[in-house]
Parts: sequence; C-alpha cells; structure tokens
Amino acid sequence: MAFDSLFIGVSGLDAFQNQIDVISNNLANVGTTGFKSQNVNFEDLLYQQQSFASAPTTTNGGVDGQNVGLGVKVGSIDTNFTEGTLETTGVNTNLALNGDGFFVLNNNTGTGSPTYTRNGDFQLNSQGTLYDPSSGLSVMGYTANAAGVITASGTPGSIQIPLGLTSQAVATGSGTKTGPTGDSVFDVSYGGNLNQTNYATAVSNGAVTSGQITTISTTIYDSLGNAHLVDITFQPQISAAGGTAAPYNGMSLPAVVTNTAGSAVTAATEWSYTITSTDGTLFNDGAGTTSSSTTPQYVFFNQNGQFINTSSSANGPTTATTHQAGNQPSAASGDQLTIAQWGNAGDNSTTTPAPAPTGPIGLDFSDMTSLAGTSTANTVSQNGYTTGTLSNITIGASGVITGAFSNGEQQVLGQVVVARFQNEDGLTQIGSSQYEQSANSGLAQLGTAGTGALGTITSGSLEQSNVSISGEFTKMIFAQNAYTANSKSINVADQDLQTAVNLIQGG
Repeated sequence: MAFDSLFIGVSGLDAFQNQIDVISNNLANVGTTGFKSQNVNFEDLLYQQQSFASAPTTTNGGVDGQNVGLGVKVGSIDTNFTEGTLETTGVNTNLALNGDGFFVLNNNTGTGSPTYTRNGDFQLNSQGTLYDPSSGLSVMGYTANAAGVITASGTPGSIQIPLGLTSQAVATGSGTKTGPTGDSVFDVSYGGNLNQTNYATAVSNGAVTSGQITTISTTIYDSLGNAHLVDITFQPQISAAGGTAAPYNGMSLPAVVTNTAGSAVTAATEWSYTITSTDGTLFNDGAGTTSSSTTPQYVFFNQNGQFINTSSSANGPTTATTHQAGNQPSAASGDQLTIAQWGNAGDNSTTTPAPAPTGPIGLDFSDMTSLAGTSTANTVSQNGYTTGTLSNITIGASGVITGAFSNGEQQVLGQVVVARFQNEDGLTQIGSSQYEQSANSGLAQLGTAGTGALGTITSGSLEQSNVSISGEFTKMIFAQNAYTANSKSINVADQDLQTAVNLIQGG
C-alpha cells in the first residue's frame, strides 16, 4: 500500500540523515587532536510476508515465499581507530601514541571513574601535576621514589613532579659505581693516552724531565656537595740509574704483570701517578699517615699500549698487589684514594657543618692507553656531584619521565601508564576526545608503552585526526543522493494516494 511506501521512505530519510550527521561531525573534527572518524552501517528492517514458500514435489519445483521490505535502519556506527599522522610540536609534555592504546585520565586522587584518550596535549600545572588542561583531569601513571625507582603495580595515580625539585648532593665514592663490564666497583674513571714516546725518551736518557710528565685535574665532591680540585700527575717510571725526577724502582722492563683476570701479561711501560690536593684536602696512605699528596702508585701497559693493571708496588707486582676483577679497589692494588679530611681544617669548624666521611674512592684506569702520540689523559667520569635543581624533563618511548638537574645529573621521576581494550569499538564516546569503558568494551588492561600490543610514546608530538576529507565528501555525495531518492519515493507514494482518492468524483 502507498501508506507503507510513505513510512519506508521516512525510514530512508532518517537513516541517511544520520549518516549525513556523522559525516558532518567527522568533517567538523578534521583538526581535532586524536579524533577518530566514524562510519555508519545500514540494515534492512522487518519484512511483511505475503506468501509462504512451498516445498518441491514430484510434479512441482516448489514456490518461493514473497516478502516485502518495510524500510532501513542504522545498524551500527563504528569508530575507525587507525592511527592519525603525528605532528611535531616541540613541547616535551605533548605525547602521542605510536600504535595501540590510550592515555588514562582521572581526578587528582585517582578515585573517580577513569576516562581514556588519544589526545596527548598535556601540561604541568602549578602543583607540578601532569594533566589535561582541557578537562583538568590528571594523567595517570606511577611516581618514582626518592631513589628514582618506579613500582609499576597496583592502581596508578596522578604523576607529581614538584616545582623546585632538588637533587641531593652525593660525595665522590658514594654514588653509582662504574668500571669495565661486570666490574662496576670504581668511582672515578680516567681515559685518554700517555705518550709512549715520552716514556722511551726518559728510559733512553736515564732521567725524567718536565716535558715527559702529564698532569690533569679532577673535581671531587664531599657529602655536602662542596667541590674539591685535585691534580693527578703521571710520569714515566724508569728503571735506568740516574732518574732523579722519578723514584728508581730497580725493575727492568719488559716484565710480567698480572692483569685483572689473573693472567700474566708482559708489561712494556710503567707509569707512576700521584694525586695532590690544592685546597687542603688530606689523603690517608693506608698506613695511618695523612698528607696533601698521595704516595706514588703505578699503572702498567702492554707492548700494544693497552692497559694491564694497577699496583702499589713498582717491583714486579704479583696477584697479591694487583686488582682482580670483581674485587673492591684497595691500597695494595694501587687503585684506591682515601680522604682523611675534606678541605682546610678551618672550613670544617663547628660553625660550618663538617662534611660526612666518605668511603674509599676507587680509581679506574682501564680506558687509558700508552701509545706513541700526544698525551690526552683526562677524567672520563666521577660519581659525586653537588646539589641541583630540576631544570627540564624528558619522556621516553616507554613513558618513563626523566628529570635533568642543574648539576648535570638525571633521575627517573615517574612513568605514564597506557591502557588497551579487548574491544575498543565498544568504548563510549563522551566528548572532549575522551572515552569511557562500557559493558561491551571489556576491562581496561593497563601496561607499559612499548610492551605487548601497546604502542610506544613519542614525546614532543601530537596525533592528528584520522578523518579523510576526500573520503567524507564522497560519502556525503552518496548520502545526499540517497536522501533525495527517498524523498522522491515519498512524493510518488503521495501521488498514488491522491490518485486513489480521486477515483471517486467530487473527492
């Protein structure tokens, strides 16, 4: 009947108006950060059965049933979660997910209902909280403890990065140990080259001159963060008589020296080193004597100019007087510096808190060489530092937030958590580029960016909308023509009704 055609046409108008609305919303959000476009899928409505089907017989092939459709409806509106392009902003708190996942937002206490977003336009507020400025919600994650350790378990909370955060001073000898692989027991590491030609000249002349001596400076720190400058002087340890500038050791090179692995190696060059304070700091020589200058210790290199070992003995050191891999530095192995007093005694009076005593300082020379060439000896690293103030933060691909301090140190401050869902199409859109968990999305699965199926985080970038303008305009042309066609069917149904009414003369 024409009445059915009217309502069928209306269902078409409603359905394609919904599609035009969705297309318009997609186009309106073409510049919305992290926006995901939607697509409308249609389904036919119920059918009116006008005749039933009959089964085949021996004389008849059977008759198909006759069904007349009653219109169309919107079956589903799906969200396209493909990743949008990343735009570089240069703002280190702007985050983009490269792959699957959502950032988690909640109130400051983490007690509300969390929401999820791909829009990583985050900032630090006046309390140092990483948050979404458009909604005021905090970015969820884990805050590191004072030692920079993250416990990524339990319910995540807001990430706090206090303004004016300071890095506590650490005395040289108390910080993170360094050294060769599997032998991280040292506090100060030296590198560069000691000119082997200078050594050969000193041996040839039977004496060490000032031109064959190399002196470098190193700054070490006490427990209060005070800097103390010391000089390290390297000079050839010659065996020929008449060497007045260096102690005569009575040893004739080449000789056998035990390396850190306990193997005998032929030493070709031997250098003594002495550490001298310039500010009144006193050293303990291990025998109860304190002085502003240490007793000579010795560094040995093989015939290829590569480091062998250190020792406190200049006379053919053995296993007992050389460093062994994994052992702590010691006075006997010639790689330990012990502080008896930091700075001048007057600087440590009762009016100024005295620096706390520090443990022995281990000295690592394994990165040094003794090759024919310019002397380039230098200090590679030392593990003490003064106090510092947080000056910048960086966020890595795994969401770890690292703080850079004015003293050159870095410390882990926290980590951004990322969520994913078994059925992300089931999420409920609530506006502001945010989603909520629904009965059909599954529970949020929290994890670390870059692990499992979760994408990595790109700092200093934002994800753009994934709307295709050309694709939306094409769908709009189709929807507009389909809408017009359905309006025509309503017009025809109206004309049919008018024709039926006019069958009776006079109306």
